[in-house]
Amino acid sequence: MKILLYLLNAVFVSGVYSQQEYTLEIPKLGDIDTVVNHVGYAVSYNTKYRQANWVAYMLTKKETEAVVERNNHFIADPFILRSNNQVDYEKSGYDRGHLAPAADMSYSEVTMKESFYFSNISAQLPGFNRGIWKVLEGQVRLWAVEYDSLYITVGPIYTLDMKAIGPDSLAVPNSYYKTILDNHKGKEKMIGFVMNNEKSDRPLESFSVSVDSIEKLVGIDLYPQLSDELEVFLESQVVLENWNFLVKKDKKTTSVKK
Repeated sequence: MKILLYLLNAVFVSGVYSQQEYTLEIPKLGDIDTVVNHVGYAVSYNTKYRQANWVAYMLTKKETEAVVERNNHFIADPFILRSNNQVDYEKSGYDRGHLAPAADMSYSEVTMKESFYFSNISAQLPGFNRGIWKVLEGQVRLWAVEYDSLYITVGPIYTLDMKAIGPDSLAVPNSYYKTILDNHKGKEKMIGFVMNNEKSDRPLESFSVSVDSIEKLVGIDLYPQLSDELEVFLESQVVLENWNFLVKKDKKTTSVKK
């Protein structure tokens, strides 16, 4: 089904296809956007910063069931020129952080391999990548199980004061965003998160923001295929009560109400 949804294993897009040919998680495409549609996710690649503008995918309850193990084999995206950033990370002190998590792509050998393409990787501080960012990734998977399926868009927030690493001047984003949409009829809800690229012990809920505010930060219309009325309604608010936050602590799972 994913292969059919994404038309082909990988397709270059540069204003060739209409927005309607994409699934709900795909942001509005600009005239010069180049999108590669992999089996597990779609990516808009930024050649200037040498990483994604965004990565978007649907995650279902079934897909949260791991079929293959994490392989940790980072490789160039075969459909994007100059996407191998391995040399930039060497002795940099930064993790090769996933945008679409490997654990979200563990439902097949193909999708697991794709999750390690450098087009899906960004330079993240270890305390961030292995800390609050990982907590958010785990929470989203729990929501996919609870709500059956979600539409997810994730990416860096590019700013003029970013530093760069390596011989290719790979950009190091100061912050990242993630948006989640539950589009089940009559139960529609949406939530966004913005997190600085740094270690944090703050509770996950404290990073929640409206999707409208994220769109203003990144200059991208994130869910253009929703009806205008629903898009305005969902993107303008943050209703934490609609989302069952779960926090794992000391191997126990507790529900956080707010």
